[in-house]
Amino acid sequence: MEESILEDYVALLASKGFRLSDGDLHFIDFGKHYTEATESQVKIALEVTLIKQLSFDGSYFIALLESFVKENVRSKKRAYDLLDRLQSIRENSHSYTAG
Repeated sequence: MEESILEDYVALLASKGFRLSDGDLHFIDFGKHYTEATESQVKIALEVTLIKQLSFDGSYFIALLESFVKENVRSKKRAYDLLDRLQSIRENSHSYTAG
C-alpha cells in the first residue's frame, strides 16, 4: 500500500492535466532518499508544494520534506499545523518596534 501512494498521486495529477517532468520526478525520488522520508511524507510534501508554489519548486519541496521528517509529520493536518507554526515563528522573528 505505502509503495503506491506517491505513484497514485502522480497519476491523479496527470489525469487532471498536471504533468510533472521526468526531471521533477527524478528530483522527487532523490528527495525521498536524501531525507529518508516515507511515501506518504513525500506525497504530502509534493501536494503542499504544488498548492503553495503553484508549480513544482525543488528547494521548497526539499525544505518541506526535511521538516516533515524531523517533525515526524504523517498527515496533511499535521503538515499544515507545522507550516502555520513555522510561519508564525518567522513573522515573530521579523517583527520589530520602531522607537
